[in-house]
Amino acid sequence: MPWQVSVHSDPAVIETRYAGAISPSELQDAVRETLELAKAHASHRFLSDCEDLIGGHSVFDLYFLADALQQSGITRTVREAVLLPGLPEPEANVRFWETTARNRGIDARLFVDRASALAWLLS
Repeated sequence: MPWQVSVHSDPAVIETRYAGAISPSELQDAVRETLELAKAHASHRFLSDCEDLIGGHSVFDLYFLADALQQSGITRTVREAVLLPGLPEPEANVRFWETTARNRGIDARLFVDRASALAWLLS
């Protein structure tokens, strides 16, 4: 599976790791499972690890995903730290995600290292 979701506690942070090529349907599945774990653990702090992401979906998929999250009403309370991938094309998509998410009320920020991302999430 090109994605994996886990929970870190005290306070709960839901981490989703993306690796390789993530198709649009896999992206939706990953987000769905992430949100289910967030609800189960009463957490709205997310760490999205995209360091090993190489692509597989488009900016249009990300745009529609942001719209769906906005319509769900969850966006007002979400903090998402996103670890940047190392390749130019997926990095551009992740930067697009940050802008699109922020425009819809999701407090999303990009980071180049895990320590900084976690420090911001837990501040």
